[in-house]
Amino acid sequence: MKITPSTDLATGKADSAAPAGSRAVGSGKSEPASTGEGASIHISELSTQLQALEASLAAGNEFDAGKVEQIKAAIRDGTLSISAPIVADRMLAVVKEMLTKVS
Repeated sequence: MKITPSTDLATGKADSAAPAGSRAVGSGKSEPASTGEGASIHISELSTQLQALEASLAAGNEFDAGKVEQIKAAIRDGTLSISAPIVADRMLAVVKEMLTKVS
């Protein structure tokens, strides 16, 4: 395999300002690399999920403010009722889900 200097595809001029390895590393872009030999870079599923989570958080959809206010009011009024069996079942469901994702 022969290593050749990088060239700017628009101008055809060689780019000698930075070492070959420093241009792509840490760029944060998810675009396929163009090596002229058909090679490409693919983003993992986890990376795609993280990008979706970041977009969701940026949109401000992380919680229901109205429901939070209802719960606060119920706590203040002393009318909040908690069903221990339901809480336990949901906690177990979350743990089971986490364990299946790990395996």
